[in-house]
Amino acid sequence: MEKDLSIKSKISVQPLIDYLESFGSAEIMAQQLKSNERYGLGSALGDKASHLFSKWYIHTFQLNYRKDDGWSEWSYETPFDSNAGRVLFRTGFLLSVADLRDYIDWGVIQKNKGKSGKNYIRVTNIRGKKSTKLKTDDLMKNYNEVVIHHMKIRERISNSFEIQKLPNAFLLKSEYGIGDFDDGLMFIGTNYCFNNEKPNCVKCPIRNSCYAFQKDRSLIEDFTT
Repeated sequence: MEKDLSIKSKISVQPLIDYLESFGSAEIMAQQLKSNERYGLGSALGDKASHLFSKWYIHTFQLNYRKDDGWSEWSYETPFDSNAGRVLFRTGFLLSVADLRDYIDWGVIQKNKGKSGKNYIRVTNIRGKKSTKLKTDDLMKNYNEVVIHHMKIRERISNSFEIQKLPNAFLLKSEYGIGDFDDGLMFIGTNYCFNNEKPNCVKCPIRNSCYAFQKDRSLIEDFTT
């Protein structure tokens, strides 16, 4: 990653690490990476993969040289996948930030299109969707700090938030970053919150704060990812 040499021309070109950190933030890098002629993979690289790369680069392997706000633990979106979406839906997080009707209208919840005719949660359709349901002054302050100073994708204050960026606002200034958050979602999703009607709820470490386990079993029984 620190050096690159064109074998055919024998001419040195920009090292990958210099290219990656030439952007103002990890979020901008994730958006631009897939379209680069030399380093990108075009349409083969989706948003989830791009944000997963950001997580690996900053959190998992700690490869980044830059340590400014644009390359912090809150500088990129959570790489939503089916495990993340399932856990966030069942625990009640997604329904706390938008209504079920909103998710249906957005195509996130697709009625009767899942396994065995259940309602299908198409997690990737959440990206870019906005809400004000949980809007408070403190949360919006954190959200705007994230998108302006960490992700650097806005210059002006926003009055609504994109749902996929909301975890950053909750975690901002805590000891946990998006990498920790995603690690936790993967751990719960693969070890306890299985994609069937009988997840291992009784042993799940977050069962006491899980809306589906505590109050509404239908979120488990009627929906799939």
